[in-house]
Amino acid sequence: MNIRRFEQQDAEAVSALVIKTLRISNVKDYPADLMEEVVKSQQPENILERAGWTHMYVVEDEGMIIGVGAIGPYWGKEDESSLFTIFVLPEYQDKGVGRLIMETLEKDEYFLRAKRIEIPSSITGCQFYRHFGYDYKDGIAEVDDEHVYRLEKFRGICKIGRNSIPQCVNVIKTSFMTVADEFGFTVENAPRFVAFATTDEKLFSQYDKEQRPMYAFYSDGGRIVGYYSLLRLENGECELNNLCVLPEYRHRNIGEKLLKDACEEARAMGCTKLVFSIVEENNVLRKWYEKHGAVHVGTKKFDFFPFTCGYMEIKL
Repeated sequence: MNIRRFEQQDAEAVSALVIKTLRISNVKDYPADLMEEVVKSQQPENILERAGWTHMYVVEDEGMIIGVGAIGPYWGKEDESSLFTIFVLPEYQDKGVGRLIMETLEKDEYFLRAKRIEIPSSITGCQFYRHFGYDYKDGIAEVDDEHVYRLEKFRGICKIGRNSIPQCVNVIKTSFMTVADEFGFTVENAPRFVAFATTDEKLFSQYDKEQRPMYAFYSDGGRIVGYYSLLRLENGECELNNLCVLPEYRHRNIGEKLLKDACEEARAMGCTKLVFSIVEENNVLRKWYEKHGAVHVGTKKFDFFPFTCGYMEIKL
C-alpha cells in the first residue's frame, strides 16, 4: 500500500471509489436520494476540476486506488486551508488507510502554512476527524444546510473566540501553578494569584466587557498549549496579561513566539510600549524577559500577595 499525488488518468477510478463509498458507507447516515444528488457532483470531470486547485492524493494497493484525499486553500486564503474528498473504499476501511491519508495531508504545504484548517465533514466521517483534533467550528455541533458538520483545527498562534475561553482558563491555571508550587503560594496565602483567581467568568468578562484580544498557541494536534491577552491603556501603553505555556510544552520556543506576537499585535493597535508584571522573586523569569528586550522599571508590595510585584516594559 502506498500513497502518491493524483494524476489526471486517476479521475475515473477516484470517481468510482467516491461514488461506491457514498452508496455503501455514507448512505447509512443519509437518505439514499440525497446521496444520489451528491453522486452527480463526483463525476470524473468534477474530480479533475477539484484536483486542479487542491493537492489531491490517492492510496494504492497492488495498483488499485483504494483511498483519496485533498487539501487546498480555504476560499483563496493563504493562512487557512480546507480538507476535501476524503474517502476510503468500504472493504478497506478500518485498516489504516484513512489515517495514512490524514497524516499525508497534514504534511502538505497547504496544511503547514495554515493557521486554521476546516473540514466540511459528513455525519459518517465526523468522529474520525475529531480523533485527529478537529472540533466543531464555533462550538456548533449540528449539521448545516449542506448536511455537513463544519470542523476546524488551529495551528500556531491564533486569536481566540469566546468558545475557547474554558480551555485557556485551564492552560493559565495549570501553567501558573508551577510558579505557585515553586514559591509556596497557596489559595490561603495568595487567593488573588493567577493560578487560583482565574475563572471562566473572569475571562468572559475581560473578553466581553473589556474587549481584550486573546491569543492562544495551538499544537499541531489542535490543543491549546499557550496563551496571552492584551489590554490597551492610556499614553500608548498596552498591558500584557497571563503569557504562559503548559509545563510539558516549555523549552520549545513557544514562549518566545507568544511574546514576539504580543509585541506585533500591540504595535498594530498603535501602542508604543508593552507593560506587564511578574513575581519579582522569580529571577529566572525576569532574566528571560530581559533577554527578549524587556526592561525592569520598578516594584510594589501588596498586602494581599506574599510576594513583590515587579514591573517590566518593552518599547515597541
